[in-house]
Amino acid sequence: MIKRLTIVFYLLVWTGLLTAQQEMRFTQYMFSLYQVNSAYAGSRNAISMVGIFRAQWTGIEGAPTLQSFTVNAPFEKKNIGVGIKVINQSSGAANQTQVMATFAYHFKVGTGRWAFGISAGLLNNRFNWGKAQFKDPVDQVQTSGTVNNYSASFDIASYYYASTWYAGFQFENLNQSKFETIQNGINKNYLNYNIIAGKAFVINYDLIFKPSIMLRGTKGGFIGDFNISLLFIETFWAGITYRTNSELSLIFEYNFNQKLRIGYSYDYAFKSIQSRNSGSHEIFLGYDIRVKTRKLVSSRYF
Repeated sequence: MIKRLTIVFYLLVWTGLLTAQQEMRFTQYMFSLYQVNSAYAGSRNAISMVGIFRAQWTGIEGAPTLQSFTVNAPFEKKNIGVGIKVINQSSGAANQTQVMATFAYHFKVGTGRWAFGISAGLLNNRFNWGKAQFKDPVDQVQTSGTVNNYSASFDIASYYYASTWYAGFQFENLNQSKFETIQNGINKNYLNYNIIAGKAFVINYDLIFKPSIMLRGTKGGFIGDFNISLLFIETFWAGITYRTNSELSLIFEYNFNQKLRIGYSYDYAFKSIQSRNSGSHEIFLGYDIRVKTRKLVSSRYF
């Protein structure tokens, strides 16, 4: 009986982390839309590289951490965008790494452009029994070794963007691939989705007001992010996000020039877990290599 309960615990930890990975929870998504929408690839008119480091619930041993690196670029004469995403997330003894390659096609519609994207790649799930901690060591199924599994993943996305606004959606894990967990147990990567939208209001040269939203859903869960941000003198972003799971985020980004930008966000949870940690921190670093000399408003705002 004890062994069965331990196995159930292991599966719950793995499944919970997997769901978080599939949702790709980034507070600063509005500064790196390719992270949450593959069709964005190539729309920035630059070879755009972004790195993100996130520490969730700092102060709690084994709390989730996340590292991400993405790069996307346009092939302008062919209206094509390509990109690569590498995302790694750890929580206690569980670890996941996702590598995805993207192809996107853009075409003109009205005053803006409409893009469709598809991504394909691998999701690697690992569980290190040597790092697992049990209240009673007698209950532990095994004390060493790593369970290592690979499964395929496929995403589709659509993204429309004009000079001052955008909207899009993405469906992830379309194939809902299955992988073995322990003793022939089977788990599944569930289908999930997100919807994004944002609008930049030009107050004057020195001030831009930009609200944005992201709605994320998967099996048994739904979360909405509602953000308002201000851009001062085309250099400094400051914003605040309310997340429907009772979290509030403060967001800052500084644009050193047309190429380099850095951001930081702090998340505070209005629930009991906040009393046991010092919040969540996220650091963002972006670098663009321009492939087009003509400056576009959309590339400055999103």
